[in-house]
Amino acid sequence: MKILLGGIPLGCDNIGDEAIIACVVKMLKESLPGVALTVATADAATAERLGVDVAPPFGFLDVGFSGFAETVRRHDAYVWCGATGLSDYPHVGLGLLEIAQREGVRTFVWGVGMDDELNPVFFKAAGKRRFVLRCLGLVGWYERLLRRRLARRIGRVLPRCAGVWLRDPQSAAMLAATGFPGAGVAADTAIMLGGSAAKPDADAQPTLGLCISTQRQVADLDGVRRMVAAVRASGAKVVGIPMNVKTDRALLEKSLDVECIPGVTPEAVTEAAARCSVVLSSRLHLLILAANAGTPGIGIARGSKLANWLANFGQSVAGSVYDCDWDKATERVLAALRDRGDWDAVRTSAYARLGERLERARAEFVERLLK
Repeated sequence: MKILLGGIPLGCDNIGDEAIIACVVKMLKESLPGVALTVATADAATAERLGVDVAPPFGFLDVGFSGFAETVRRHDAYVWCGATGLSDYPHVGLGLLEIAQREGVRTFVWGVGMDDELNPVFFKAAGKRRFVLRCLGLVGWYERLLRRRLARRIGRVLPRCAGVWLRDPQSAAMLAATGFPGAGVAADTAIMLGGSAAKPDADAQPTLGLCISTQRQVADLDGVRRMVAAVRASGAKVVGIPMNVKTDRALLEKSLDVECIPGVTPEAVTEAAARCSVVLSSRLHLLILAANAGTPGIGIARGSKLANWLANFGQSVAGSVYDCDWDKATERVLAALRDRGDWDAVRTSAYARLGERLERARAEFVERLLK
């Protein structure tokens, strides 16, 4: 069986996306011995690293959809896998599914998420268009029109898939409200990456792992600087763990004066998080990789995906990138640096539930692939 994996911007410096694809590849190889996998990515080194064939990053960069039909028809199945594509860039994932379906290739959606906030780049009026629409009093009408078009397209494309599983119940509910009520629920495949042998020494300096994303950047960077200063004043250390190896690193080092880890792989992030007492992040997959390693996390939301993840542990976000009381967030960080509370027991219970959900969905996914 030959399977093409894509639909997310792989090979584009996002460690979270690379963690997802590594785990999807691992899952399929374990479940389907002898399967031949092709990954659509901008990073040719993925071939050797994951033991797969590679194709261009269809739908992203300057590649677009050119050549996708020819590539996908050489495969038995196409899988749009991972990330928050149903709200961040649904036109890419749905467009690729449509082409694969026209070519007679079976299509699947695996582990994709959907925020309660659609990407403003595509679903909000901006620039001159917004000015004209505002003058006419039509901004709301136009943005509702965009959402209705998305709902119609979802209702046209996803029912033709051989299987659709989202990464959490909240995403499935959001998709149902948008136009497709038939999705199953898995879990974020990145939980399969596992933990790390690295652990902080019992007498080590308390450490905060920090990632502030440049994507929908935190509005109050001065608040973040105050938090960093307060953490250092408490005697703890702050280490940057950038999830985008270029843009997040630049923000952390240049704007926040936080030294970053040198590693640029999911494994390096997991190891760094394992050495931290707590992490604070506006990127989802640092929280996931930290939890894999047994480290508690505090989230700064951009959309609902961080809140959805933290709900597994009975926790809520400390604020959003648009509106965060950084003094209260600092108090929460300092408390976490002093005391883990019942985190270990809560994490064990949550991962048992997530693992069961993922395993049940994986069994259904593999069964449908083999039909």
